[in-house]
Amino acid sequence: MTFNLDHVVLAQLDVPDVATANAQLNELLQPGGQRVEPAAEYEARDSTGTIRVAVDARRQLTSVDIQLSWATQIPAAQFAAVLFQTYITAIQRAMVVELANAQPRAAALPASESPVADDGSRSFDEWNAVIRARMSDVDEQLERIHRLEANQPAPTVRDVRSPRGFFVLHLRGGSPAGLTGSANALTNAGADRLRLDLLEVFAAAGLASPVDEPAPRSARQPLPDDDEEPFEFRYDD
Repeated sequence: MTFNLDHVVLAQLDVPDVATANAQLNELLQPGGQRVEPAAEYEARDSTGTIRVAVDARRQLTSVDIQLSWATQIPAAQFAAVLFQTYITAIQRAMVVELANAQPRAAALPASESPVADDGSRSFDEWNAVIRARMSDVDEQLERIHRLEANQPAPTVRDVRSPRGFFVLHLRGGSPAGLTGSANALTNAGADRLRLDLLEVFAAAGLASPVDEPAPRSARQPLPDDDEEPFEFRYDD
């Protein structure tokens, strides 16, 4: 029997680089080489160590710390993006750690979904019929998914402005999609006001617990290498 492969088209898969993916997972699970265990909170820091963001196991924002000297490490025009990426890293860490420590599923795949293997017990025609039936099932499932997606309304897009106007949180379908801020306003704001404004805009979007009165900076754990002075004179208003 002769097979003609002239019209066979292989599916094009966007396969991520395994080494890169493993490095990203290791950084989430073992930042600095120390394994993160399941906890009440999961934190992330930006590459300069200027920003620290923590979320709980439900991925709700719980705390933010910003060094007083942030403007010397991060350009004001990039500050909101760096802050948002640090938040996303904390979210990813929470998800990866929780999944890595979840109990493995014991249930096996149903017989109809198990991989098809040619163990020699089937004739070629039987094996070919099974493959064609499986491909037909997959095509039908894909068609159903496409029909469902076509009938679904586009995700709602909305913006939530922070109380003091330093940040705008962009939401898509209720999920955080980005954070922007005015470079001029950010430059003239103190770290504590930025911190509180961020917590409040996330709380307004339902992505953080309601914000209490801010604790004095002396009562919060400082970021490492924070070169803040004992007193800070700023005119934010």
